[in-house]
Amino acid sequence: MKSNEQERMKLVVDPDKCTGCNSCMLICSFVHDKKFNYERSRIRVWRDDARGIFIPVVCEQCEDAPCIQVCPTGALYRDEAGRVVRNATRCIGCNECMNVCPFGAISFGPDQQWMKCDACASVGGDPYCAQYCTAGALTWVPERLIARQKAGGAAARKAAAATGGGGR
Repeated sequence: MKSNEQERMKLVVDPDKCTGCNSCMLICSFVHDKKFNYERSRIRVWRDDARGIFIPVVCEQCEDAPCIQVCPTGALYRDEAGRVVRNATRCIGCNECMNVCPFGAISFGPDQQWMKCDACASVGGDPYCAQYCTAGALTWVPERLIARQKAGGAAARKAAAATGGGGR
């Protein structure tokens, strides 16, 4: 990598570490809208309280982003950092991006405002949800380390299964 190139980063979710505290949702709504309001968050936490399962849902910035491909006006595009972002003036509100997102990461807020995680590009920083996630379920890491991180997790699960330690 050349010294003048910015390293591509990615928001990584580890649902095994999520405690369901929703701090990520609160900080997200605050940095974007100056309100602590779960409905204003660009990140969601899918919950199964009965089984203690919590899964943060964010835009995965898909390599072949179906939301970009389906957008009839070109309102969704990839910025220079590789994040999927929206040009609000080009958006016609057709909801095709929301319908095609395989993660359910695009939604509308209580005032019908379009919302999607942009890894805090619109507020000029690294993702605040990762900065405030005390459980470590959300991390902002260089893309080049993601395969290594996933492989390490898979190896740990295989080792736990082999020794009777279970794992997911």
